[in-house]
Amino acid sequence: MRIRYWRLGISEVIKAEYPVNKVNHWEIKCMMGDYQHFGVFWYRYGTPFDKEPIPGICFYYNEVPRTTVEEIVQFLHMNYGGNIIYRQTRAFLRGSKEFAAADKIGTLANQLSLKFNCPAEISIEFERITEEEKVQQSVNLPPSKALPIVGPD
Repeated sequence: MRIRYWRLGISEVIKAEYPVNKVNHWEIKCMMGDYQHFGVFWYRYGTPFDKEPIPGICFYYNEVPRTTVEEIVQFLHMNYGGNIIYRQTRAFLRGSKEFAAADKIGTLANQLSLKFNCPAEISIEFERITEEEKVQQSVNLPPSKALPIVGPD
């Protein structure tokens, strides 16, 4: 089964332990105002770009000033590498370093929050979680923030 943990705080993620090989997707969303926000995200199987999945981390933005967008791109590129590709209100870092460990996601969220002076909220989606793993709580995140995703793994 697939499970998505949403609205996680930085401290909840940094101290979490879970099977890294079962992370399917993570996202860090940063609110800069009522409508201004950006998010950094990663998909295990690549992020769709037209019909081709692009490996690496990506980010999207909404009503964020262009100078701030450039700062975010440079920050991500400096820390994770990759070739920068823009598409409307998204930027892809093709071939950038990829990670799914809790401490790395939490650290990035904390860095973004501090650098851009905005609160960060984290979502992490897992795939192929067995019923036994669910009962044993092998994903050490708050059960109240778990949403099962219906459908095949």
